Amino acid sequence: MLLGHFYALMPEQTLCRAAPNSAALRALLIRKAEIALGRFGLIPKADVPTFEMFADRYLELVSYHKRGYKNERYVIKTLKHVFRHRKLSDMTPEDAERFKTTRSGAVKPATVNRELTVLKHMLSKAQEWKLIPINPFRGVRCLHVPRQIERVLEMDEEKRLVAACDRVRSPFLRHFVLLALNTGMRRSELLSLEWPQVDLIGRRIRVVNAKSTSGERIIPMNETAYALFQDLVFDRSSYLIFPSNRKPGKRFVDLKKAFKNALQLARVAHIRVHDLRHTFATRLVQAGVDLITVQHLLGHAKIAMTARYAHLPTRARVEAVERLGALYRSQPDPNRPRRVIRNEDEGEPKPQYLNALGS
Repeated sequence: MLLGHFYALMPEQTLCRAAPNSAALRALLIRKAEIALGRFGLIPKADVPTFEMFADRYLELVSYHKRGYKNERYVIKTLKHVFRHRKLSDMTPEDAERFKTTRSGAVKPATVNRELTVLKHMLSKAQEWKLIPINPFRGVRCLHVPRQIERVLEMDEEKRLVAACDRVRSPFLRHFVLLALNTGMRRSELLSLEWPQVDLIGRRIRVVNAKSTSGERIIPMNETAYALFQDLVFDRSSYLIFPSNRKPGKRFVDLKKAFKNALQLARVAHIRVHDLRHTFATRLVQAGVDLITVQHLLGHAKIAMTARYAHLPTRARVEAVERLGALYRSQPDPNRPRRVIRNEDEGEPKPQYLNALGS
């Protein structure tokens, strides 16, 4: 070992004279190559897998343990189609920019960003596993996503929408819409809800597959939600609340098409499924419920997510401001400038208070 380090420190010319058979020189060159590989993170290209091979490994070791495994598997299937035979070592930041441009012509910016996020994490894992020296997509920015305006469903719109749900060929749409409005649960939470999570005696719902890191939460049932679950339990045919009518044992994948048809029949515009959850939260705040309680019911990990509802004028705040206004009307400020206006009918001067602009 010491002899190897000694040879490594010697100049090549001296080493050549000291070792005419060039065996030591070959050892030196091999050692220098190993040092270069370690110092600069160089990896022989023969050992770098293709993206398709690495994607299968990533799915098995990383994606499988994620909550959104099924969705990520679909995303990686798309990515494999794009980068199938490319070696990880050949991928560059330019590939990411080209990927964003190409995919933007087929899907929405938010979808592109989700796919890009998965792609960046995959290459980050490849770097962590010493398959590539650096993550070439690390500094690539996501696309700008226009902020979608959240809308609250008015009561008359809700009545028209619920009535339209009965006219659409979807066995669970009416129950789904009303439960979303009365529990604030996410679409994925409702569609994956199972009967063991529903306590009809205690009148509460236990959400265990929550999207956020806050974990499971308990949502009490109001009378409407309780009646809806009672209707559903009589026709129970699966452990799922909303089972698929095509694939036994599977849940409804989505109700988007049926929901869109119901909106058209009800003549309700600019409402998304997520807006039902937004309506639930808005009505709570308008009824004077504090933000901490709203946060727990919605399952937000941070209060900052719930704080956007703080601008809504609750009934208590409206009444407080109105009482304050009544106080000022009954007790005008004596320091405000006055001018005397003579009432011609009574012949007596009448004082009039001026505002800050003198009018």
